[in-house]
Amino acid sequence: MIVAMSRFRVLHRREQDVRQAFLNRPGLVDNQAGFLGLEVFQDHSDCAVFYLVTRWSDVSAFHSWHSSQAHRASHGTMPKGLKLDSAFTELRILDRVEAEPGQSPFEHFGGDWGALTRAHLASSTMARGVVASADGRILDATAGLEALLSSEPGKLTGQPLWQFLTAESGQELRSRVETGRRAPNLPFLMTFVVSESSRHLLRCNLDVQPNAFALLCESVSAAGPEVGPTK
Repeated sequence: MIVAMSRFRVLHRREQDVRQAFLNRPGLVDNQAGFLGLEVFQDHSDCAVFYLVTRWSDVSAFHSWHSSQAHRASHGTMPKGLKLDSAFTELRILDRVEAEPGQSPFEHFGGDWGALTRAHLASSTMARGVVASADGRILDATAGLEALLSSEPGKLTGQPLWQFLTAESGQELRSRVETGRRAPNLPFLMTFVVSESSRHLLRCNLDVQPNAFALLCESVSAAGPEVGPTK
């Protein structure tokens, strides 16, 4: 896997226009063979400086895109009259340091196959996932979790996650989030509540970040009110 990192400085205080152009990009690269992901960064100390970081399966895939008509067309969405500091512009190709191919095919799966992962989480009725702020306010949820909780699409956003958990599971999750310790590879059980007669026991993996946390879960069983503590 390689990273192509472009650095450039925007002149005449057009950085907000450039930022908006990236947010509204047409996505012409997304289905390009070998494309694995794209991120844009703005320098923390100089907001006129941008870094465009794209990840590719190999360097030939990047060069195929870079010389394509679609690549030239993608630049047409940039603000008219935009000027860059030519002396500052730089492109670097970085090779990832990794084990020999085939030794650990899932090691980088989450990053290298991000489009597949995102599409699966967004559409699968079996994938139960949620991202929430540190205080438990739901920022986004997969279609699978919405279906499990009998919620309409998008209706979980903004609601406190705790109200969908038993008291024991809510306390368990709060305790894990409050420690701030990252342990995404240590699954634990939680009981989600739809109603008094509908509860679902899920095996969950948790990743805690400073301002948010993410849960990915799979069903263990569906049960009535007799489901007990999940510790």
